Amino acid sequence: MKPLHYTLKDAHHWAAFSGDYNPIHFDLNWVQAQGLDQLSVHGMRVLLDAKQFASEQVCHDVAPNNAYIKCVVRLRNPLWNDKTYHLVTRNKAGSVAVLSAEDQKNSLTCQLSSLNTFDLNDSETMNCLSSDEVAILQSSFAVFSKELYDWQFIDAVMFQYLIHDDALLRQENIAAWLPEGTTLKDIFSDYPIVQTHQEIIFESSLLQKWVPAVTPEPIHISIQPSLVIGDIETGLLICIKTIARYKNKLVSNSITLKVNAKSK
Repeated sequence: MKPLHYTLKDAHHWAAFSGDYNPIHFDLNWVQAQGLDQLSVHGMRVLLDAKQFASEQVCHDVAPNNAYIKCVVRLRNPLWNDKTYHLVTRNKAGSVAVLSAEDQKNSLTCQLSSLNTFDLNDSETMNCLSSDEVAILQSSFAVFSKELYDWQFIDAVMFQYLIHDDALLRQENIAAWLPEGTTLKDIFSDYPIVQTHQEIIFESSLLQKWVPAVTPEPIHISIQPSLVIGDIETGLLICIKTIARYKNKLVSNSITLKVNAKSK
């Protein structure tokens, strides 16, 4: 069992790396206007610890012929700032980390399991984060635990890229419900957004401890066409998939976001 407790300091560290300044994590007045009374923790920040915890349980059990690892995440309840949670493990069909508090059972689950094969093909057109850009990301990522894994760094970079690249907002099925000129910052300010699911598939060789490289290799990333269900008046579900290639290793990352109606 591992206790976890997050404060605004953690929120600022994650936002400084990712660019995720959603007011739900920082602005209590804004949160109260949405009918809540507490600041929530970035789901991706908590998942740094949950994924590391689950990785520790599975990394020694991966057979040589298991070329891929699948990580499946479900965030069932909001995770509150200044509240103590506990990570516990369950070993069932892989490695499962479960985050709970006394009054919030199974708020988050993170399961890692091995795959023999997976049809993972990179896109013909991928944008490149240069070695210098990756070095800057390494520097800001280093504030987090030194016990994280290579795949977690790539996972975090893919999320950071998603936050900063406006290509997602130009996709037709997303742009349709956004006023022209809307930025991601506008979306965070106007729409309550929460992450509900994530699925990552990566090559098992990335299941090793992360060490910043003196001269990191570039990372190539592509945002795939998104799936949008619902409408902005009643709420949307958006499934966003990205593909990354690093050191000739591929990573597939799918995130599901719930977008509630626009703030009044």
